[in-house]
Amino acid sequence: MVKSNIPGAKKRVDKGSVVYPPLRYYVRRVFFQYYGKVEVNGYENIPKKEPVIFAPNHQNALMDALIVLFSCGQDVVFLARSDIFRKKFLAKVLNGLKMLPVFRIRDGAAELGKNSEIFDITVDVLHRNHYLCLMPEGSHGHYRRLKPLVKGMFRIAFKAQEPKGNQSYIKIVPMGIDFQDYVKQNQDLFINYGKPIEVAEYWDQYLENPAKAINQLRNRLTEELKPLMIHIESETYYDTYMGLRTIFNMKMRENLGIKGRKQRDKFLADKEMISRLDAQLLRDEKPISEISEKVIKYLDGIKKLEIRDWVVRDKGYGFGKSLWRFFSLLITFPIFLYGFINNLGPYFLPVRMARKIKDLQFHSSVKMGLGMLVTFPVFYLLQTLLVGLLTGPWWIWVAYLLSLFPAGKFALYWYFSWKKSVRGSHFRRLVNKGDKLAVSLLVLRKEIIEDTDKVIG
Repeated sequence: MVKSNIPGAKKRVDKGSVVYPPLRYYVRRVFFQYYGKVEVNGYENIPKKEPVIFAPNHQNALMDALIVLFSCGQDVVFLARSDIFRKKFLAKVLNGLKMLPVFRIRDGAAELGKNSEIFDITVDVLHRNHYLCLMPEGSHGHYRRLKPLVKGMFRIAFKAQEPKGNQSYIKIVPMGIDFQDYVKQNQDLFINYGKPIEVAEYWDQYLENPAKAINQLRNRLTEELKPLMIHIESETYYDTYMGLRTIFNMKMRENLGIKGRKQRDKFLADKEMISRLDAQLLRDEKPISEISEKVIKYLDGIKKLEIRDWVVRDKGYGFGKSLWRFFSLLITFPIFLYGFINNLGPYFLPVRMARKIKDLQFHSSVKMGLGMLVTFPVFYLLQTLLVGLLTGPWWIWVAYLLSLFPAGKFALYWYFSWKKSVRGSHFRRLVNKGDKLAVSLLVLRKEIIEDTDKVIG
């Protein structure tokens, strides 16, 4: 076998390394701890023991790839940007994690030719019925909008389909990922698998006109992806749409007769709301423009008061509810303090490192990767060693080690609950005192819901 001179172009990348299985097991165990509620829809659409190319929307850097890996039920080979493979040692590490480099136009026109060898390797991966994942948009983006798809995925798909011609073989599975928040921890995550697309359906046309067949398959995937994700076409009213996703979602579910409160229920309501807003924009922009002015004013107001929409929706917390919440926080404060002190180092070090990165889409990747995989294990082991040296009996340091992560998780929940209690009670006091801004937010929110309901309800 001739050795490739392309860093990271490992022939049997699907084998991984000896550390891959235990590392995958460990990372999977801790990965979803980063999020709050995680919901997977359409899992039954994933073909088993067949060559599959996953095509997710790409909005959150490394997290997107890990979501594919840990939700599809099988190992996956990934294609990642080539610049991270430049150093030989790192290339070997990434190959061990079942990753291959892919070259983009920004790497230089001369580099694009190297993709031919990489594509050959990925074709072999598919022929061994191993899952493959490419980010069809090419790069991640901040906006919840599908970007134009690049052609690399489709070239690989047709090349891998060649042995079977127009018979069922290679399948592309569109996949939507929707984050409640890209950066913050403990936020909800919705994973939405679509029905597989048969590459064989386009084979005969590919033989006649490859470019046309690639474009048709690309257009098909584009249209299959959009319903699976939050796709906001409008640039002018993007912030308005995003604001209404929070403000109007409950009313939209009520209008549609959706009684559930799961991620899928909220997602379906958002999709229908966006569709109706788009339709109204085509008919007459003026009503959307008027709603937008109120939404932007409302969002500026809650930002100024450092609160969230739910605070205004619930009109804050009254005296009785506030008293109960603060009492509960008081009696659980010792547990919070224990969890906070023992997780201070491993938690805040990744947060501090992430803040130095300008691209917000990498923040959660750094916090999860550096925190869950490095700082938490290292700090926990060192702290346990210290406790073991100071105490003696083995059961004490074992109990201490086992308590660290759940105590840290509790401390995080306690902190969130504290913030909610403070903000909720403060807002109610402002309303009771007749604060102009607080009262205006109540009025604005009601008007936004009524106006939006009239236009699209």
